[in-house]
Amino acid sequence: MKRIYYILLILSAMVCSCDKLPLQKTYPYDPQPLDPHQGVTCWEYISSSEDLAIMKQAIEKCGMEDLYSQQKAEYTYLLLDDTAFNSYVFTQLEAGSIADADADKLRDILLFHIIKGEYSSYNGVLSYEPVHVLTLWNHLDAVMTIKLNNDKTLSSKRQDKVTLMDQCGASTVIYARTSDLLMINGPAHILSRNCVYVK
Repeated sequence: MKRIYYILLILSAMVCSCDKLPLQKTYPYDPQPLDPHQGVTCWEYISSSEDLAIMKQAIEKCGMEDLYSQQKAEYTYLLLDDTAFNSYVFTQLEAGSIADADADKLRDILLFHIIKGEYSSYNGVLSYEPVHVLTLWNHLDAVMTIKLNNDKTLSSKRQDKVTLMDQCGASTVIYARTSDLLMINGPAHILSRNCVYVK
C-alpha cells in the first residue's frame, strides 16, 4: 500500500510540474531535399573536410593535387575517410601513418579510387545492376564494379547507396557512406573502407 501511495505522490508531482511549462511554439516547416551540388572542386572539398584529413595528406605526399582539381577529364572520385585509412589502408600498406607509407603503393591505392567517367544516380548512369568500370590504376587487379544498392534485406540506410565491388570475385562489397556529392569536376562518393580486388 505504501508503494502505491509513493507512486501516486510522484505522479501527481510530475503532473503539477508540467502545468508550469510553456507550450511549444509552432514554426513553419518547409521540407526541401539537400542540394547535392557542392560548388567546389573535389580537392577543395577534401581540403575543407575534417574527416578527409588523412586523404588530404596522402594526396599531398603523392603530389596528386592537380588530379583532384582538374576540370577537363570526366572522373568519379571515391574519397576515403579517416576511418578507411586507420582501419584498412594503413594495414594494407603496413604503415602507421602517411609519413611511413610507401609513396608508390599509396599512389596506386589513390589511382584505384578514381574512376574514368561520371557515375552518379543523378545523371542516370547508375542502375541496380553492377557495371564494370575502368580506374586510373593501370594494373590487372584494377577490377571494380559500381551500382546502386537494392538489397531489401539490408538496412534502409543502405538502400540506393552507391555500392562497389559487387560480383568482383571474392572482394568485399563496399557501401558508400555518402553517395552522390556533385563537385565541379565530377561526382564523389565517400567510403569508410577502401576497395580491394580479391580473385
